[in-house]
Amino acid sequence: MLSCLNLYGQQVSLLRDIWSETEKNYSGILASQSAVESSEINEAVVKSNALPQIKAQFQNTYGTFEGSNGASFPQQGFFTVSGSRVGSDGSALSANTFASMVTEYEIYNFGRQKTDEKAASLLTSKAKTNQSAYLLRLKKTVFEKYLDAVFAVSKLHWADKNTIRIQKIHRLNSALSRSGLRPEADSVLTYSSYLQAAAVRDNTGGLMLSAVEKLKEFYPKKIDGAQLAATHFLDPFLLSEMKLGGNISHPFIETLKLEAEYFEKKAESQRRSSLPSIKALAGYAYRGSGINNQGYSSGNWIDGFSNPANNFLVGLGVTWNLTSIYTNNKKAEAFRKESQRFAYLEEQSKTAILVETSALEKTISAQFDELGKQAEAVKKAESAYEMYFARYKSGLIGLTELLQIQQILETAENNQINAAKDYWRQVINLADI
Repeated sequence: MLSCLNLYGQQVSLLRDIWSETEKNYSGILASQSAVESSEINEAVVKSNALPQIKAQFQNTYGTFEGSNGASFPQQGFFTVSGSRVGSDGSALSANTFASMVTEYEIYNFGRQKTDEKAASLLTSKAKTNQSAYLLRLKKTVFEKYLDAVFAVSKLHWADKNTIRIQKIHRLNSALSRSGLRPEADSVLTYSSYLQAAAVRDNTGGLMLSAVEKLKEFYPKKIDGAQLAATHFLDPFLLSEMKLGGNISHPFIETLKLEAEYFEKKAESQRRSSLPSIKALAGYAYRGSGINNQGYSSGNWIDGFSNPANNFLVGLGVTWNLTSIYTNNKKAEAFRKESQRFAYLEEQSKTAILVETSALEKTISAQFDELGKQAEAVKKAESAYEMYFARYKSGLIGLTELLQIQQILETAENNQINAAKDYWRQVINLADI
């Protein structure tokens, strides 16, 4: 976006300074960077699911150990007691110690882990693309506010020139009125015209201050009007050699593409979730008890670490949730539909960008031709005004005719500024595509 202004020296330097300050300190950019970092962390979390799952526990308990026959389903709220129905000597209470470690490693899941990792990677890519899209929108906003300030300064200069011209007419007419060469009514009329011009000048001055103040959102340093005086913006160059638009790799297009790929991977992951999981299992357990081999029960807490038993267990396990096959397939189908939706939106957006680019290029070309004519109109109006002003001083024409020529010049200058502003707005829109 800045490349189209490389010919414009100081003003481009100021605009670059504004953007550099925005990149470093603008909260919106920091927020988009946090979103990227969050997605990268989530990607690392998904990858960590491929690591062996190691679980350890340690218990030291004190209670009864009376045994019972029977069976139950273990659920939360139950605890187990390993004891004998035969009476034991000693205390009715004993201490127990139990520690274990279990390792579970999924050695094969039919590619589900890799698919989940790819989906997480796509989310990170999407976050980065969203950040690029946000930066592009922010550049457009910064440039628009900058141009608003530039053209507000141009309007203020226009109002100043108009006020000075009318003031000059009024002073001349006042002198002629005092000498009896012009009626006093002409002096009153020119003074009224001067007051109107001064009022417009005051209004444009306020608009200029407002436009400069809005730049502080991005650039807190002081900016004066001289830094924004950019008369060359009124005579822009045609961007015929610069391919600013028609970019089908626009961040917005990339975001839609990544969304489609992400939901496709989610559909694939959901289908693979219906397949079994093969795991390697290994465990080690240590148990201590206050009951010795002869059945004597000690009530001392320290004896809960006595009479140890150590065991290990290794093996392979297969788990397969058969009832999830139908549900997961339906979820996969829903994800595929979402993927298709974003793919269609991607194609639609590509077409829209190409059409919008073509339309903007035609508009810019026509506006460039308009600016040439507007510039020529201003030159002719200035020349005519100087001639009519000289004729007025010589008494060859009346005040009404001079004010009409002055009004034509004022309108021509204002139209030139407005046309140039519209031209640059279209350039911004083209650079944003």
